[in-house]
Amino acid sequence: MASPGVVLPIPSAPSAPLPARPGGDNIAHGPGQPLSAASAPTVLNRSRYPPNNGELRSRGITEHGKDVVCAIYLTVMGMGAFAIRPHLWVKVILPILVTLATTIASLVILFSIALGPQAHLFIKLSWPDWLAWTVAVLCVLVEVSVVNLIVLLVLFGQVQSDILRSILEEKGVIAALRDEKGEVPEQNCMRDVCHSIGFLLVRLPLLLLTLPLNAIPVLGQVAWILLNGWLYAWELEAEFMVMLDNRFSCDHQLKFVKNHFGAFFTFGAGAMALELIPFVGPWVFFATNACGAALLAERFHEERKRRLESERDLEDESSSS
Repeated sequence: MASPGVVLPIPSAPSAPLPARPGGDNIAHGPGQPLSAASAPTVLNRSRYPPNNGELRSRGITEHGKDVVCAIYLTVMGMGAFAIRPHLWVKVILPILVTLATTIASLVILFSIALGPQAHLFIKLSWPDWLAWTVAVLCVLVEVSVVNLIVLLVLFGQVQSDILRSILEEKGVIAALRDEKGEVPEQNCMRDVCHSIGFLLVRLPLLLLTLPLNAIPVLGQVAWILLNGWLYAWELEAEFMVMLDNRFSCDHQLKFVKNHFGAFFTFGAGAMALELIPFVGPWVFFATNACGAALLAERFHEERKRRLESERDLEDESSSS
């Protein structure tokens, strides 16, 4: 029995060695033990270990950032691609004539019967008169653009498909896909019309549900375009996704859109904003956006090609080791 006043030392538990992490700098030795060659950390080849979640997240953020910048750039490059190809200009003559008629008709009708009621509605909500009428004018212009958008999608969706295919053929993308797959789906006017109507049935409810955002000056129009643009980019790239990876179902295409959402979000918003400009949008930017979509599709094809080459290199390394 210990005498009072004497404190017995309590033996400390032996410290457990720290677990080693692949490629890390943890040292598995106890306290007081000298670092020997045997206990020195072994430097491992990190390429043989999968990246951790932080690295994957950082890489994903970087890729999305590149997609955003590239999509903005390609929206502008589409204008140049269309300008230097006179053989594409003839494809937009009929859309110009039709949208000229629909734009004039919708402007006259909507300014006559829709401008006043919308302005008075905002005034009843205690808005100042100048703001109510300004917002009412903006709403009518957006409504005119929606009418033109519906006309273009239903009647001339195949024109955008034709322009996109023409650029991809010129760039050698379709030829490369034929060499890889043996064949790619050929253009079909009826299929393009059904494709446009199908996307219209999806896009139109979202366009109408978010239309009240246009009551907020400037910021409302920006938000409306951002919320609806990515679906427009999906529509432009849907046919190419089928050619690239046989993504026929909406689920498979949606997965591709999610993986490149930065590109679809940014390109779609820019393209839709350009097409909403009265007169010039349906006449010119309707075609330049198809060219930009083709350049974006070319980028997706190059990215897939690099990924497949990287996977083959890894398989060769694993088989050789």
